[in-house]
Order: sequence, then C-alpha cells, then structure tokens
Amino acid sequence: MLNFERVKIQFEKPEDRKKSFLLEPVKEYTDEEGVAEASRCLGCNICTQACPASLDIGGYIKSTAVGDPAETVRIVFENLPFPAIIGRVCTHFCEDICVLYDTGGPIAIRHLKRFAADKFDDYGKILSLPKRNFVDKKIAVIGAGPSGLALAYYLSIQGLKVTVYEALPQLGGFMLVGIPRYRLPQEVLDKEIGFIISQGVEVHTNTRVGKDIAFNEIMNSYDAVYMSIGNHMPRMTGTPGSNAKNIYHATEFLRRVALGEKIDVGKSVVVIGGGFTANDSSRTSLRLGADKVYIMYRRREVDRPGYPSMNADEEMEETVEEGVEYMWEVTPFEYASENGKVTGVKYWHNEMVIEGGGRAKPVPIKDKVEFLQCDTIIEATGQESDFSFMGDEYLRKLRLTPQGQVIVDRNGMTSIPKLFSGGDSTNISRDLISAVRDADTAVLGILEYLNLMDRISDDKWLPVLDRWKKYSPTAGKKMG
Repeated sequence: MLNFERVKIQFEKPEDRKKSFLLEPVKEYTDEEGVAEASRCLGCNICTQACPASLDIGGYIKSTAVGDPAETVRIVFENLPFPAIIGRVCTHFCEDICVLYDTGGPIAIRHLKRFAADKFDDYGKILSLPKRNFVDKKIAVIGAGPSGLALAYYLSIQGLKVTVYEALPQLGGFMLVGIPRYRLPQEVLDKEIGFIISQGVEVHTNTRVGKDIAFNEIMNSYDAVYMSIGNHMPRMTGTPGSNAKNIYHATEFLRRVALGEKIDVGKSVVVIGGGFTANDSSRTSLRLGADKVYIMYRRREVDRPGYPSMNADEEMEETVEEGVEYMWEVTPFEYASENGKVTGVKYWHNEMVIEGGGRAKPVPIKDKVEFLQCDTIIEATGQESDFSFMGDEYLRKLRLTPQGQVIVDRNGMTSIPKLFSGGDSTNISRDLISAVRDADTAVLGILEYLNLMDRISDDKWLPVLDRWKKYSPTAGKKMG
C-alpha cells in the first residue's frame, strides 16, 4: 500500500538554535528520506501554477525520486540560479496547492530543492554551460540582489558583457542583509553568488550609483540597464519618543547584524509589526542575547502578512518555539525613555471593527494605558524604494504606481527606453522568487530590445517564462 504521509522534517532544538547564527533550524533530509518524500509525488504538476518562476517542479521532484539530484539542479537552473537559497527561504506557494495537502501533507518541495542543491559544491561540474559566442553589447545592473544577479547570470552565459554596481560591500542584496544567517548561511550565498560571478560578470561593490558614479553616465555607457534596487529605505512610524537610543528600523537592524556588527539589545526587546521581517528581527534579537522578546501587532493573528499560507504558519511556529511572545491587537502610541535611552512602550488594546464588509480595522480603546518595559525597540513597519539616485531629469520620466513601484511593460522595460526594472521595487509580491521571475522576463526583453535573439548561442539556456500557464504574481495566494 502506498504511504502518502509526508516524511517529517526534523528541527534543531529551540534552546540550541536560538543561541546561534550558525545553526540552521531546519535539518537536511537524509538520502533515504529525500527519495522517500519525492516518491510521494503524483506528477500532476499543478504546483507549477503557483510558482512565480514557472519551475518544472514535477520534473525535478521526479529526478530526485530516482536518485538523480544533479538533474534536479539542472532543471531548476532553467529558470533559477539559486536552488540552495530558494530551497531555504522560498515562500513555497507551490506547496499550498499540492493535491496531497489534505492527504498526508503536501510534497516538501522547498526542502527537496535544498536537499538536491546541497550535494554539490560547484555547479559547474554538473551544468554543461554553452561555449560563449561574445556579442558586442554591454549591460549594466544596478543592485546585486536576487533579481539583478539572476539577470546577470542568464545574459552573461549568452555572451553579453554584464557589469553589476552594488552599494553594499558584499553581493546579495536582500538575501544578504534582509535574511539572517541562521536561515540562509553565508556559505550558501557564497557558493551560488560565486558561481554566477564566475561566468564573467564584472562587479563593483561599495559603489553607490548617484554618488560614486552618476546614473546618467551608466545610461550613456551601456546598451541596456537593469534596475533592481530593492526596498531598503525604512518607513518609520514617527511614534512620540522615537528619538531615544536603541530604537531601530528592522531594515537597518538586520543589515547591521548581517554585516558583522554586534548590537547590544539588552535583556528585553519589543518588535513592532506582524510580518516575516518582524519574526526575523525577534529571532535575531534572541541570538544577540535578549531574554525576552515581544512582537506587537495592531491586528489579529489571522490578519498578519503572508497568512494564510504554510510559510507563514511555519515561520510563526519556529518563532514561538524559540520563546518569542506575540501580542495581538495592540497599538503602541509612545516610547518612554530615561537619560536618552528607551525604557519601554506605552500601548492601547484594540477593538477590531468591520465597516461596510471590508477588512477589519483596529480601533484603539484609549481608556486604559498599558506599559511594557524593554531595552530595545525594533520597528518592522515596512520599507520603500529610493529613486533619488536617478536625478530629477530621469525621475520625471519614470512612471510609478500610486504605491511608488516602478511600472514596466511585458518585457520588463520602464517608461524610460532601455531601462528595465524588477524585484521588490517593481513587483507587488516582494519575495525572492518573484524577483527572479522579473529577471527572467527582462532577460528576454533585453535580448529582444537589442535584436539579439538570432545571435544567442543556445535558447536552451534562456529562462522558460510560461510553463503550462499564464503567469500571475498572485497565483499562489489565490489558490492557497
């Protein structure tokens, strides 16, 4: 009789993992477990409908089931040059619509990708990349996050000269400074980013466009430009008392820790916000030595960002296991301080009110003030893109949505000719795999714009944009 029960994923003990940035919470499948889990797959490939990057999930699960992880990696590389990274941090909407969801549990798609990718230290030994026929075209990439690096990979292996400009001292963008090392180890980043750069990509780190090199100079020096700048500008709440010491925005906090700074968070930390970044900030605080960490969110548990999804449930479960306490339906309204240093948070409880059949709105009950003592406050309250580096002339020409995101056409090109854009500054999903999808679109868009489709060496190594479906950035959310 077939066993449809999901092979259980093992975790490190919470009391051990919350003390270390080097210990991944989720353990790797053994060879026996990986093959057994992959063998549960029915091969229907409905999961691909929820994958922003249109990966051939059924194909690579099958190759994993027959004990061929190299083929698994090769299939993933058709659309995505980050199998080990995505195998750890993908939102995995594909699992939300697996036909086995209610029959033993969905296939552990994300985990199996990691299982296969971690078997290889050098992808060059299993990928037979085409011999380059260099074409006389130069591409600039602004921002070395997942979208920029993915585009650099696919264009460079087709013979285009790609140059990447990155303001940070290291490559990776949000993968480096937005995802803590206990979730995404440095050696995994180094392996996959290093492989991309080894394909001939030129890199300029510590180079801020608009300061160290003019945006106008880049536009005039390259045949096409891809802008993948992410959302790195903090959106602070402006709560009274915010000028005290030890108050951070999560973007700044996670970036400083990722780049090696040891921040003294004290014994008690309050994180404002209810999304994935709030979870990362809270768990990072534990690893920096905090004894008590609280997450304050103004809405209900069911209203938190990313819910409902398996990914949101998994991350919350791991966070609670490590001892973080969630405080739902509360509104902080003032930060208390003493001698210039924060000492606590004043807050109200909220009543959730539904008006006109819309989303429940948090309304503070102000007749009672609560106080929570803390040594550090971290606001995980969103961030936005900063386009000031472009200068007024170009900025006037750049079309943005009312929410401040770049508008692009079906080829990924902006309202400015030869300027393409993707990633969190452009994509409403704001997740890593959607950022890669933007790069896949722009790869073909740039080749078409430059009239190079008949000169590339092998279309086998171009991203497959649509596999049995039309792409929708919210496909997974609609089906989950």
